[in-house]
Amino acid sequence: MSDTSGENDELVAGIFGTLDYDPTELERREFKPWHRPRKQFVRREQWAEQVKRLYADRPIEEPLRYLGLPGTDLIDLRYLYEQICRPDGRPLIFLGFNSEAQPRSPARRELDISLYEVRRLPNVEQQSDVIQDDFRRISDETSIAWKRARTLGPFDVVNIDLCNGLASDSPTIHQSIYNALSQVTALQAHSLTPWLLLITTRIGPNTFDPDAEAAILQCFHDNVCTCDGFAEECQQLLGLDVETIDASACADADYLKLMIVALGKWLAKLVQASRTSQVVLASTLGYRVVESAPCEDLVSIALRCDPIIARPEDALSPSPPQPFDECKTAKRIVRRTAHRKDVDSLLEADSDMHETLVVEMEDLLTAARYGAPRYRPWLNSRA
Repeated sequence: MSDTSGENDELVAGIFGTLDYDPTELERREFKPWHRPRKQFVRREQWAEQVKRLYADRPIEEPLRYLGLPGTDLIDLRYLYEQICRPDGRPLIFLGFNSEAQPRSPARRELDISLYEVRRLPNVEQQSDVIQDDFRRISDETSIAWKRARTLGPFDVVNIDLCNGLASDSPTIHQSIYNALSQVTALQAHSLTPWLLLITTRIGPNTFDPDAEAAILQCFHDNVCTCDGFAEECQQLLGLDVETIDASACADADYLKLMIVALGKWLAKLVQASRTSQVVLASTLGYRVVESAPCEDLVSIALRCDPIIARPEDALSPSPPQPFDECKTAKRIVRRTAHRKDVDSLLEADSDMHETLVVEMEDLLTAARYGAPRYRPWLNSRA
């Protein structure tokens, strides 16, 4: 940002009041798990890279429309703005959900300040907002969450970045994560251009609701029964014997591969249920939240969704379009799962990349009013 620190403090204090905004207090804020270099690797090598590909041939006046679950510091939005919007002057429109930022709480104050800072960046549309609500509320068509999404959408990027498991809700809950995703994919059916579905989720023992796990695995087993070559691809590329594998008893590494494929298949099917689309698993990254875990226990996946616009072959005797080849989608997901990257191992082997990510995080944290000089000591204390 071009303003000096003193000018920025004066502007913010004028809006929020000097009693509510204490720069010294904000300098003491604790760093969060999403400030670590491995998360910045996901932002850089998956999110920003896939968005750049999405916008490679689009006019610069076409805005980036983003729906996500940002933290109160809006680090993800700040980074995507710098990478995608600032260089060419591309407009940014965003809608975020943050249930932590309750009225009159420190989190709400921090979010208000961050929202003010990001909104005043060049080409950020003023209707952009982060509302204090659970993303699950979007499944209620009378909610403010849904009304705002319907007004600003469809979106180019839908980023569901969760700290826990995507399938941890019971399917019996009316306002579940599944119904919220279904509502969003129905909204995205109105998009005429390709869009990204980004999902970050824990995967491991006890991270899935048993009934939800069974339903998601059914998408996998359906392909085993109906798709020629699917079982062979799983065996050859992932080492999974799909005829005998038992999700409740298999090794953690096999469970990880099995559930990435099953989640990818379920999400692709969810997208295609609202509109015929080509859905491609574009990228899969993982790392360990529990350091002693035998394999990655958090995975970030990027699905690119390309709407298919097809007219009837006979206009005088129209019939519904043929669905996209589900078996082709399933086998592609298996192949992309086989190319999963372990971010922890990559950064351990590449000190230059690690340093690049640390420097990028220092810049982002400075913009978000953290005490950046404390960042490296914090990292070292967790090494």
